[in-house]
Amino acid sequence: MEHSIKTILIYFKFLLKELISPLNYFMALLIGVVINFFQDIGIFSSLIPFIVPIIVQSISKASVKFGNRNLNLLVRLPMEKKDPAFVINTNGEIVASEGKTKDYFSKNNIKNFQDLFENQQIIDIRGVIDESCNTKDHISEEWFSPRVKKWYSINMKADEFSDNVLVWLDDISLRKKLDERLLKARNFSTQMMLSIDEQLKLTDSYDRLAQFVLDQGYKGIFITNKEKNGNLKGFVYKLMNGQIIKSDDIIIPKDSEASIWKSRRSLGIVTDNIHNYNDSDLFYQSNRFDSRVMEFLEFKAENFINYHEEDISVITFNKHSEITQHDLTLMEGIVNSAFTINYLVTIINNCK
Repeated sequence: MEHSIKTILIYFKFLLKELISPLNYFMALLIGVVINFFQDIGIFSSLIPFIVPIIVQSISKASVKFGNRNLNLLVRLPMEKKDPAFVINTNGEIVASEGKTKDYFSKNNIKNFQDLFENQQIIDIRGVIDESCNTKDHISEEWFSPRVKKWYSINMKADEFSDNVLVWLDDISLRKKLDERLLKARNFSTQMMLSIDEQLKLTDSYDRLAQFVLDQGYKGIFITNKEKNGNLKGFVYKLMNGQIIKSDDIIIPKDSEASIWKSRRSLGIVTDNIHNYNDSDLFYQSNRFDSRVMEFLEFKAENFINYHEEDISVITFNKHSEITQHDLTLMEGIVNSAFTINYLVTIINNCK
């Protein structure tokens, strides 16, 4: 019942909008004048030819718009979509854009498809446009836009009734960054495996892990091993003038409230950010950081990731950009790789 009443109210909203539309009254005026004129009476002598068209037009238009309301909502999607959707001609000129796309192009001074992908050769851009015009299927490419510094998946579909092409873009920058980081992680694992002999000579086989993590934009990392007595023992690393600096060994007691224990106690990866709190003091009350670790790093923690694999516990500090799910996945992968390498090194040393 409530749904039916709501539907009726929606229809009357469309009807009211048509009843106050000046265009309907203008059209009714023309119709009424013509009807009265051909009846050979005064053009304003009868009101019926003026009133009936207003009612008929309002009801018919309201009914059509009411029936197509969901379709019209769907048509608005390109205007509301954050990623651009627009129409270009065969010369690459943007001939139609609305909503957020129009604002986006105006802000970045984009008037032509080439403006958005100015790093691509003109012949490549022309080739993509021509290909879209010569196929019934939509085509897809992945290009980087220097103008807005984003990676886009470009989708094109030609209109068979015109020479224009519908273009919609999907921002894939995060995916590209993840692909790049995963490639680096695979290279890290490969290099570690290929240098087992070299690592046997190191007093700490986690130096490369620390270097890799710091290269990803973190300001510090604390890597520990769980000892037989249950405590965590390890080293803090930071970059200074482009060089990696390593602390003396630091022991974190098993009954400590230090945040490096959080992953073990929650049985999974843990992350937090000072911006999640209205008061920064609440962040530090919720996350306890060992004073020796922070004294060595010489900065206050603002975000962190804590993860463990078997005996290894790692906590990273202050990534220069927002921590995403991709960062968490990458951290799990490299810590797991480091554990595997360290395990192999330990076995080899014990066999000597």
